[in-house]
Amino acid sequence: MTGTALHPLDHVGSQRVFRVLLDALSRPGTIGALPTELLGAADAPAALLVPLALADLEVTLGVLEPAGAGWAGALAAATGARPAPAEEADLVLALRAPRPDEVRGLRRGTPDRPDRACRLVLSCAALGPEGDVRCALTGPGVDGAAELGVGGLPVETVEALVAVNRAFPLGVDAFVVAADGRVAGLPRSTRVRVRAGAGSWGRS
Repeated sequence: MTGTALHPLDHVGSQRVFRVLLDALSRPGTIGALPTELLGAADAPAALLVPLALADLEVTLGVLEPAGAGWAGALAAATGARPAPAEEADLVLALRAPRPDEVRGLRRGTPDRPDRACRLVLSCAALGPEGDVRCALTGPGVDGAAELGVGGLPVETVEALVAVNRAFPLGVDAFVVAADGRVAGLPRSTRVRVRAGAGSWGRS
């Protein structure tokens, strides 16, 4: 277990993170930078900044993490968010790659309440040209077309996310956060085609 305590973000810190996340969702495929210095712990994954900024007493938080990591408890203590299974949570933090069935089980909202969908935070190794999973993006907020490279996530995980977002406005808004704090948004309104390495493009 990590044993590292997390300190709550103050209002200024939360707003700094929130602005980066808002820009990432409004401009899919654009890579922003989270203020990782706010974590205050060298071993803390950068993706923790998202729930630290967005989770509070009214939010249910699901955490998928390696056995013994201990970040779920640290986040609950720092934010006051109520722990919940991933399939029931308002916000899901994946510090390990979710299986496709776990992605498919996330809340997508309902036709009369699409706002009841969860938000997903995917931790990955890298974002940018070095990524071995390539995502071609079109749709609202994308200037024509964009391409996003994601390293350290199985292509099956990304394909599962694309699949659950095919019935817009139902779906899952996602943030992909690299180890160095780079972040990109994949809102449910974005059409995504996926390929691994030099393979052929899949369908959106």
